[in-house]
Amino acid sequence: MVDLLKVLFVESHNLDRPDPLGSHHYIRLFQEAGHDCFWVGPAISPLHIFKPDALNRHRFRVWRDGGREVEGIGWLVPLTLLVYYNLPLLRSLAVGRSQYRLCLPPLTGQLKRKGFEQVDLLWCAGPTALSLLDLVPHRLSCYRLADRLDKFSGIPANVGALQQELIKRVDFVLATSRSLWEWACSVREEDVYYLPNGVSEIFFKEEKALPSDYPADCRPVAVYAGAIDTRFDLETLAYAVRVVKDIHFLLIGPLACEKLKPGLEALQVEDNFTWLGPKDYRKLPAYLQGSKAGLIPFHLNELTEAVNPIKYYEYLACDLPVVAPPMRELTEMGGPLHSFSGKESFCAALREAVAEGVENIESGSFGESKEKKTGEIAHLKGSADQNKNDRKGFDSPVSLNAGSGQPARANKDQFREFAARNTWRSRFEEVLDIVKRLNEV
Repeated sequence: MVDLLKVLFVESHNLDRPDPLGSHHYIRLFQEAGHDCFWVGPAISPLHIFKPDALNRHRFRVWRDGGREVEGIGWLVPLTLLVYYNLPLLRSLAVGRSQYRLCLPPLTGQLKRKGFEQVDLLWCAGPTALSLLDLVPHRLSCYRLADRLDKFSGIPANVGALQQELIKRVDFVLATSRSLWEWACSVREEDVYYLPNGVSEIFFKEEKALPSDYPADCRPVAVYAGAIDTRFDLETLAYAVRVVKDIHFLLIGPLACEKLKPGLEALQVEDNFTWLGPKDYRKLPAYLQGSKAGLIPFHLNELTEAVNPIKYYEYLACDLPVVAPPMRELTEMGGPLHSFSGKESFCAALREAVAEGVENIESGSFGESKEKKTGEIAHLKGSADQNKNDRKGFDSPVSLNAGSGQPARANKDQFREFAARNTWRSRFEEVLDIVKRLNEV
């Protein structure tokens, strides 16, 4: 049992973002367990005045109002004169180490007024939290390492050095992938823990009716739910949309890479493609439950090799076979997976996954109309011969129960059982165990 803690999260995303990330789940679980929690970040600066998009306008309003409360959790957006940014002077290591030292009003004063001038656990989600290790007295500090930021474009090239500095300085590191764990262990030898992402319990709850904007044709739906960013392989997805016409492709999530916008707009003319944009996270299970396969169409590179995708667990919790490239995390976890390599391989793996997902149609799950189920089955039966033709002339996609050498086909109970072993709540219990042990040292 851990004594009640005062926990300060230092973050690079809004507390009220519609699609929660790992730290959003953890702070809710800390709050639910009775701990006193507060969220700081992301920082804004006078530089952001020249980027008056909706996101920055919202952050300026939160700063102007002196903070917000989101479902019982306090949130501050600091205004800093030293923002770490990919521009001359601002991209220096000195600025990265000092981002929170020159805030208006001073951040330490704001935290004192909120009752967080000193804390039990300082939870750092990014390297610019370095300065708060000095500014906020704390019993323990951790770095939740979820990305190799030096593999992203548009970020200062020296960000990896800042990440390594934070890895060294905190009391413990939580790495979300094996690749990140190995990287952190090359920087420090002790108190580095492999703690992958998880799944929210809302994905296991009762069946929901299909949303009104869900694709209404009779084709089975393959869904992608998440940010559309530099990891997203739009070229491969676009090829499948134009070739596999008997499957409807549904994208749910914000566009986070403007370079992909023209390609997405070009796909809008296809009658088997729908992009709904971001949706309330609490409504996401209904979209997944109505679908027949979950997609993770990512590029396979150094960036995605370090990714442990939350959507993988969410798809499985909603009984969806998953189609993804053979990313290291997915192949080593031992869960069900239809993996692919290349455009044609993606199409064949997709057909296999959707055929597997049809079992949910025949069992009458997820409140679908009889007409829609019957139409989907007809489409799928017509796909069998086409799938054989798709496989001619190229290597078959890897379709394994990752790491076991067994076929990927599994029943929906096995999907849910795997997801149930990987919930955010179980991850949270592991965090509490680590905190308890380190507090006793």
